[in-house]
Amino acid sequence: MDKYPLLEKMIKDAKSDIPLGVVYPLSAPALETVLDLIKLQLCTPILIGPKDLILELAAKEKLSLGGVEIVDTPNDPILATKKAVEMVKGGKLAVLMKGSLHTEDLMGPIVQRDGLRTDRRTSHLFLFELERYPKLLGISDCVVNIAPNAPQKVQILKSSLEALNKLGVAEVKVAIIAATEVVNASMQATTDAKEIVDIHKANPIHAATIIEGPFGFDNAISIDSATTKGIISNVAGDPDLLLVPDLQVGNILYKSLVYMAGAECAGTILGAQVPIILTSRSDSVFSRVASTAMAILLAKQP
Repeated sequence: MDKYPLLEKMIKDAKSDIPLGVVYPLSAPALETVLDLIKLQLCTPILIGPKDLILELAAKEKLSLGGVEIVDTPNDPILATKKAVEMVKGGKLAVLMKGSLHTEDLMGPIVQRDGLRTDRRTSHLFLFELERYPKLLGISDCVVNIAPNAPQKVQILKSSLEALNKLGVAEVKVAIIAATEVVNASMQATTDAKEIVDIHKANPIHAATIIEGPFGFDNAISIDSATTKGIISNVAGDPDLLLVPDLQVGNILYKSLVYMAGAECAGTILGAQVPIILTSRSDSVFSRVASTAMAILLAKQP
């Protein structure tokens, strides 16, 4: 039996020839990921970076890049990113993937006014597959936004909800989480949650979406916990998306799910002109492939 059947189905559904730009792939894991993407027929990878160094690394690692297009750039990650931005604007790339450069070197040129910005705030959406949860669980934002306020969280929600709809999740249930389910004026996470819920009631943030909160993590994810605390909810125990209060909470939560609960995940940057895959040296090969599949499926439905 497949260990992560939901993510594996997403990978199977994502097969395409969509052009994906891998920016500055000067590490063995980056090149190995490229070969995995080709083997699984997920996309057409195009490498963007110093060609001689890429080929030298491939030879050293005994990896064959025959047939893979390499767009030569100077040995400078920011210049490689700027070339990738130029190619996106020219319609030559539909998805971007971080190679071995620092995240700020990738995202800096992308979020500049002449980069790939849109009128939507840049954010990140994870999808987690857990043994003890019956469906993929979305969490935003664990990666990009450090301490968003309520209006910024609304933008994060909009991007995540649009993405979930494109991925086939209808009538999304959102739980806004905090340390407690009680609104406390001294705890911004709870007052933000109330403000967002009130905004959604007055003028829906996204159609066919239920947004409730604040929840503690326990009563968001467990109907038993919610019932014990007397919480009456259409979301508790069955959320499709958790909105976290800030990056520290989100980052700790996502690493806890992976390292303590055995979860696997896919993740994509949203809010730019194309989906962007941020890889980490600690990511599993499966996670890199699943993240690519997620981004490809989103790119198929602009």
